[in-house]
Amino acid sequence: MSETVQKTPLEKLKEKFGEASRIGGKGTQRRKKKTVHKTTIQDDKKFKTTVKKLGMQPLQDIDEVNMFKDDSTVIQFKKPEVFAAFQSNAFAVMGPAETKHIKDILPEILTQLSPKDLQALSEQIKRELPGQQKNTIKEENEEEDKDEIPTLVNSNFEEVSKKE
Repeated sequence: MSETVQKTPLEKLKEKFGEASRIGGKGTQRRKKKTVHKTTIQDDKKFKTTVKKLGMQPLQDIDEVNMFKDDSTVIQFKKPEVFAAFQSNAFAVMGPAETKHIKDILPEILTQLSPKDLQALSEQIKRELPGQQKNTIKEENEEEDKDEIPTLVNSNFEEVSKKE
């Protein structure tokens, strides 16, 4: 008696293509998450449509924007796109941003600050560094004491030097 064994469709495919071409199924690694690639072009388009809705106009020739935070950090934009709506006193800044500590960019921004801003900055530094400031003041006073020349009581230097 000859028995005919019926093959399942999976076995037929294995015979036809072999084991190497197997994709998916038991024992294969699955993709953990679907990767979505967002382009900055899409973000730019959304931003610009929102800016147009708000009635903002682009400001030209701005090389740098610095935003000062209360924790002595600065958000710095180099070569940004700046939009403004003067009626509503609103500004929008777009571009690559870096967060830096105020100490790192202090020499660059001193020329950009007004006298009022300089005073506020000096007060902020005094609040941040009260212990360090006292130490530096003591060191400066000690150096000044060493460098001071005693005052002459008499107007004739030769007489004073002979007495000593």
